[in-house]
Amino acid sequence: MKNLEKKQVIVLTLLLLAFTLPAIRIARAESPVIQVVDPTGDDKGPGYYGYPTADVFKPGVFDIVKFEIYTDNKTLTFKTYFKDLGGNPWGGKNGFCLQQLHIYLHTDAPANIPSRSSTIGLNVNLDPTWAWHYAILVGPCWETPPQPLPTGQCAVIYRPFDYVVQDDRLKVSVAGNAIVVQVDRGLIDYGDVGNIKNWRIIVAVASHDGFGPLKIRGVGLSKGDWNIWATATANDQQKIAIANAIKFGIEPRVMDIAVYSPEYPNGISADQQYAWLSSFDPNTKTPAVIPPLTLDLKAQLASITKERDDLKTQVSSLQGQVSTLQSQVNSLQGQIKTLQDQNKQLQDQLQTLQASTVSTTIAMGLAIVLFIIGFAVGYLFAGKKKSSSGTTAKQS
Repeated sequence: MKNLEKKQVIVLTLLLLAFTLPAIRIARAESPVIQVVDPTGDDKGPGYYGYPTADVFKPGVFDIVKFEIYTDNKTLTFKTYFKDLGGNPWGGKNGFCLQQLHIYLHTDAPANIPSRSSTIGLNVNLDPTWAWHYAILVGPCWETPPQPLPTGQCAVIYRPFDYVVQDDRLKVSVAGNAIVVQVDRGLIDYGDVGNIKNWRIIVAVASHDGFGPLKIRGVGLSKGDWNIWATATANDQQKIAIANAIKFGIEPRVMDIAVYSPEYPNGISADQQYAWLSSFDPNTKTPAVIPPLTLDLKAQLASITKERDDLKTQVSSLQGQVSTLQSQVNSLQGQIKTLQDQNKQLQDQLQTLQASTVSTTIAMGLAIVLFIIGFAVGYLFAGKKKSSSGTTAKQS
């Protein structure tokens, strides 16, 4: 009897383990390795954007509220939750049509693997330490066969040396108000997925526009049915800033972002997002940077810029002085040339005078000689005449 009870206990224990172990495995598989809760109501871009006024743009369709990453031996799964996905009014094949989702991954790839600091169509740059090795762009996808964003409208993963359009290795679906992207682990070949918590990740949502440049809806100063309203809640200073940003083509085309990194394991606040997306500079025509330069770095950059401008001023001044000196040298050279010409004229005149003086001297000498000869001849002639007269007188 006791042996039978022991056997029953063992059987029950084995059955319990048989049922619980798979459950434990499933629970572990379904636990995200990264989870970031994003503030609700921060779908204002740099803090003052408003939605297009067409009815399809329901409140919350651009509001990211949570971001998760799941991993297993074969895939990475990215889930981006929205307050309200807004349904699928235009029938996108991927189950949504209002949003365009971007996921930028700065992995622990080797240093010789190229990375890129500029985003694709968002008018936002990434700090070099956040530059992406992989970028996943997800759109509604109406074409058959799928064409990659931003030339087409389907999902694509841009890798260091190529890209892959959505297929069995890159799948997109919708679960409730979440856009789900499943990526074959082999596509992230240069990033160590085992160290994913050391990655830096930017998730951004823009308004998808199948007819717009790069398939992203534009930003305008006035509200309208089909443009992002750039000044919906902007103050005067912000209105001037965003107007200049639009003028130079550096306005952020982003409605909301979620962030994960070792520095921001729990994401960022709404105010941080607004500050980051407002870091564009119309004076230098540079887009916003994520994350932006710190105040200390900005001060250092401003100091370096001032030193550069001072050096430019000094160089310009020196160039002016050199130009003045060159003009003076040219003037002196002209004066020297004039003096040389005058000196040559004087030399020519001197030679002429010398030649004239020699001629005059010779003439005077000849005149004196002739005078002497004439005087001598006259003297002799006069003496002979006197002698002749005396002889005649004596004869008389």
